[in-house]
Formats: sequence, C-alpha cells, structure tokens
Amino acid sequence: MSRFKLNKRSLILAVLVILLCMVFITGATLALFTGDVNDGTIGINAVSGNVDIDIVDTTPVERPPSLVGQVLHFYTTKESDEDLLFEPGATYYTEGFRIKNYGNIPVNFILYVSEDERIEDDFYDAFEVWITQNPEKGMRYAEELREYEGRLEPGAISDVYYLVVKMKEDAGNKFQGRPFEGFGVTVCAVQGNVNID
Repeated sequence: MSRFKLNKRSLILAVLVILLCMVFITGATLALFTGDVNDGTIGINAVSGNVDIDIVDTTPVERPPSLVGQVLHFYTTKESDEDLLFEPGATYYTEGFRIKNYGNIPVNFILYVSEDERIEDDFYDAFEVWITQNPEKGMRYAEELREYEGRLEPGAISDVYYLVVKMKEDAGNKFQGRPFEGFGVTVCAVQGNVNID
C-alpha cells in the first residue's frame, strides 16, 4: 500500500512541477512580447500602426496637394516668374513645402538630397544645399541639408521649409548653359518612439 502512495505522490508532484513550468514559460513569453520598461526617464514600448508621410505644398487645407514628382521653382529674394541663371557664389531659394504625417503613429523623418545617378560628372558637387524656415533672414538661420531630421505626431504637419541652394564660388564656368535638373528631396520616415508612463 505504501508503494502505491509513493507512486501517487510522485505523480501528483510531477504534474504540479510541469504545470508550474508551463505557467512560468507562459508568463515569461507574455512579458517578453507585451512588456513595458520604464526607468523613470525613458519609456520603451512597441506600438503597431501606419506610417504615411508626404511632402505637401503650403496650402492651409486639411489635405494639401502632394509635391511628389513636382518641380519647385527657384527665386533669389522673392518669388518671380523669371528664369534664373545660376552663377558661382549666388544663392537661390525654392518655393516653400511642408511635411505631413497622415499615419496614426508618431514618426521621425529625415530629409535628404537625392541626385539623378545618370549624371556622371561632378555637377552636384558644385552646389551646397541648405534648409531653412526663414529665407528672409539669409543663411544665418539655415542648416546644411545632409540629413535633416524632424519628428511629427499623428496627423501633424510641419512648419514651412525652403531649400537654399548655393553655387560654390570655385565652380567656374564649366556648367554654363547647363540646366539645373535631376536634383530632388526625399523624405524617409520611421516609427517614432512612444513614451508610456
């Protein structure tokens, strides 16, 4: 009889150990995939959602027209319909544009210069490209557009940006008569961190 009790106890103990292990494994798995870490300064959490960002014009409407594939015109100090000729040392501004977050999550975005790879010579090296929100104040308030970073909350729209393009003084005359083309701005966005308290 004692032999039967020993087997029964061992069996019950083994089942309890297996159940306890399953509870720990399930808890650890849930903690791994749903956990929120907060050390008092930084909250880390994974949130799924849609990233939908666009370069738009300055029209103050709910859904301004997209500027993707459009040509922004250059001007010197104020907008003009005249064709401009780029000269070494001269600075030119584009029309204004904004970045709109149509997604439902915050995004961090980067604006960078995209160049036409079919243009083989050092044409683009003859120019410096900057970004500003105050073209009237000149280059003092411009930042070099290598990779300009920003952040937008869901449904938010940025302030108006202008590109500042300066032809380097040492560019010389080898580009004389050549059209300024194949140059663009690309916006790249990734999901921004969401801080959960």
